[in-house]
Amino acid sequence: MRRLRRHFVFLAALLTVGVPPNASAAEHKGITIAAAMSLRDTMPRMVEAFRKQSGAPEITITYGASGKLRRQVEAGAPIDAVIFASSSHIERLINDGLVDANSRRVVATNSLVLVGPSDAKPLTFSTIDLISANDLIAIGDPESVPAGRYARDALRSLHKWEAIQSQLIFAGHVAAALQYARRGEVAAAVVYDTDVRDPSGVTILDRAQGAWAPAIETVAAVVEGGSQPTAQAFVDFMASATGQGIFAANGFGRIQSAQAANTP
Repeated sequence: MRRLRRHFVFLAALLTVGVPPNASAAEHKGITIAAAMSLRDTMPRMVEAFRKQSGAPEITITYGASGKLRRQVEAGAPIDAVIFASSSHIERLINDGLVDANSRRVVATNSLVLVGPSDAKPLTFSTIDLISANDLIAIGDPESVPAGRYARDALRSLHKWEAIQSQLIFAGHVAAALQYARRGEVAAAVVYDTDVRDPSGVTILDRAQGAWAPAIETVAAVVEGGSQPTAQAFVDFMASATGQGIFAANGFGRIQSAQAANTP
């Protein structure tokens, strides 16, 4: 029944997953991966390496906030695997029977940074509440964007969250928060470290370190009823030594597992 439901909503989800509007279900080949926006610079290389090694068919990547992608899976969009910037959305899909619990893999780690425009004044996570009353701070929307929830958790741990409520701008995804800073529309933004590998237009003001800094994991899993063999192979590839090397080259932290160390 779940597969029938997925096909029923296929046309409604075409624009979401990046398949041309006039494509039919028969023309939709390969697999579709829903990936967190923070992976937008990493996935093209990951897909290229996986297809070269496995000879897999076409792989389509759709990017967005993890919460929004989760809701697409819940609505029955034809997605074969998900890669989210936190485990909470994966766990919700597992609990609802929409994702195979045995397919779940932690594939990378990340960290938060505080950035500002190129001419930003000095500022740290610990002094963020001293920002001028007229200045704004951008973070991802904590309700749907893991980077925003991580930022909220970090600032709560530092007892700064309540003090800056009136100065927050909630972005629809982490890349949008970064763009606010690049355009000089905010005095600061909280984003992932991997988002500023190209630091043009921004300056890194501070890095989240210490007991208050959130432990950030990128988690992947296979959607029930999808193209499971290929999707599972791609998830496992990301946890392999080759996949870990690609993550590391894009600024992510490697996972500490026997699979990552021993898989070719």
